Amino acid sequence: MNNTQFDANALLETYRNAFAPALQVQKAGLKTLERLARFQYALAGDYMEWSLTNAHAFLGAKNPSELVAKQAELGTKIGEQLRGRVQELTAIASESQGALSQVITEATAKATEMAKKAA
Repeated sequence: MNNTQFDANALLETYRNAFAPALQVQKAGLKTLERLARFQYALAGDYMEWSLTNAHAFLGAKNPSELVAKQAELGTKIGEQLRGRVQELTAIASESQGALSQVITEATAKATEMAKKAA
């Protein structure tokens, strides 16, 4: 007859090892979500600032050529800001993909190690 005792610590350790990758993915996802929210907030601020400066240019223009020149200047400025924002978004995506890839690699290595120990 088999006389083994129930080992709660071993059971909890097994669950910790099983769900650790999911927890890491969740943490990385939330970190990325926060960065994206901050990115969108900054982008909305850029557009609001651009809209306000356009309105000021429209109201302050003395003639149409002055308005066109000011709008061209503002268009160039917002274009450069948006180019920077696109680079920032690309960096966020690359870093998030790298973090997810690293978690998956670590989880795979750990699962392979545990499988070798069990065999």
